[in-house]
This record gives sequence, structure tokens and C-alpha cells, in this order.
Amino acid sequence: MDQVMINTPLNVTHCPVCGAADSRYLRRGYYIKCSACQVAFREQHETVSELGEYWQKEFWTDEEIEKRKNREPVFREAFKLLCDQKPEGGSVLDIGCGIGTFLAVCREGGWHVTGVEPSSIACKVAKKAYGLDLINDLFSSAMFQGKKFDAVFAAQVLHHLPDPVAFVADIDRVLADDGILMLRTPNLIPLELSLFLQRLLGREKEFFCGPALYTFHPNTLALLFRRLGYRDVTFVNSRPFLEMPAAPWQPGQSTGANLRRLLVTSLKIAGYTTVEAVYKLSNERAVIGPSIFVIARKK
Repeated sequence: MDQVMINTPLNVTHCPVCGAADSRYLRRGYYIKCSACQVAFREQHETVSELGEYWQKEFWTDEEIEKRKNREPVFREAFKLLCDQKPEGGSVLDIGCGIGTFLAVCREGGWHVTGVEPSSIACKVAKKAYGLDLINDLFSSAMFQGKKFDAVFAAQVLHHLPDPVAFVADIDRVLADDGILMLRTPNLIPLELSLFLQRLLGREKEFFCGPALYTFHPNTLALLFRRLGYRDVTFVNSRPFLEMPAAPWQPGQSTGANLRRLLVTSLKIAGYTTVEAVYKLSNERAVIGPSIFVIARKK
């Protein structure tokens, strides 16, 4: 997908992930792509305090909380992947666990669960919905002195952090030997494809990347994990988050809003079916879903 690149040198001395000095714009004003490890990263980063304020105040709206309650199928998929790696069960730490749905699924499956979540709003919802007592803080290995977990999970977290390498290294300090690290994160491949098609058709448009600081190519994650001493690094397409309420047609909403929601959901399901077909036909090598699971085992 090299056609997407704009060959303009930047005032960026090194890639934040691999340290290479060769980077180019993926989309000017939005993302820069490292030519070595293929990670895409924002030209400007918010500070940790600014990001914390976003997650605490702006992100956890009533609408977002309702959406989160409908994401259990994704977390059941994640739990199945975890059990494939650790059928004996054990202890699991969920970092940035939101309202605790994944932890509730794990607890139901017999695992011992611990969650860290910076939003006090999400922590209160987790307590009310699942009876979970989460640690209301930003993750640091220092909060678990002497404690090791059999598995660590983080969904939609890594790409929001200013220093993803330091984050994974910190996880390593609380993960037991032979433990499983599993992340869910957006995938750069479909974003590149979308930008390429926009440029090809002459229909480039603005897009919102929110507070996300990185979008990872599978090659980037494989390199990062192996450099930090992990083995058996594998990738799996993740099913999409479907923001459907319990009743697909909501009487209190307009016909247009209901139809849009049904259309978006149908397109997500069709897209996931397509990327899974490509994955199977490629002998599980082509991981092109918008979001992916990366699973690795600590040596």
C-alpha cells in the first residue's frame, strides 16, 4: 500500500515504537507512518493529563455506557481465545477495563479477576452492573508489588497511550512466566486501504481520529512483542462492536435513526464475514479486520 504515502520528510527524528529515523506522512495533519516497523502515529500528542481528562469527563456519556452494555459478544470471543491458551484458568488483569464486561465473563468462567480503570464513572457502573470492585487509577506495575497474573488483557488501550513500548514493558513486570498477554487494537491495514481508495477515486475527505495516538500494523506489534521477549505471537480478527440495543427498533427514536443503526450494523456484520473468509482462505495469515486481537506468551 505504498501508494498511500506522501514522500515528504518530517521533523520527526525517531519512530516512538522502533526508533527508526525514516518516517513519511500517511495523511498530512493526521498520521505519520514509520517506514521500518509500519506503525502510524499522530504528529501531535496530547499529554497524559489531557487524555485522562478526556476519558474521565468527555468519553463516558450515558450514550457510551449504553453502548458498552451491548459488547458482551466481543468479550466472550476474547475469553474463548484466552481459554484456548490457558485452559487451566487462573488470574487475569484487565487494564482499562471500562465497565468490566470482560471481567464479568472471566469470573463466570471461573477465573480470578482484577481490573484497573481510570474513569470513576465506569467504575461505578461496573459495581452496579456486575458487582465488581475495580481499581480506579491509571495502570502501573507498582500497584501490584510482588503479585503476578496468569493473563493480562487490554482492549482498545494501547493506541491511546503516549508510550506503548513502556506500557507493554510495565505489563511484563506483573505477568507470570508462561503467562498470556492479549490486546485488542485497531488495525492499520484497512485504514491504509481506505486512504488508498479515497486517493484513487479522488475523494479524499477529513476523518476523525479522536484521542488515538497510534494505529498499529500487525508487523509492528509482532516486532514490539518479540523485542520484549514474547513468543508465539498470533493475530486474530476481532468481531466488531455492534451498538445495538436489546430491541433493534427503538420507538423513541426517529425512523431515520433506527434505519441508520440497522444499516451500520448490517454492514459491520457483512464486513466481518468477509474479512474472516479472507483470513481462512489465506491459511490464517491475512488479518485485515478493522480491529484485531494480538496474543503472545511470555517466555
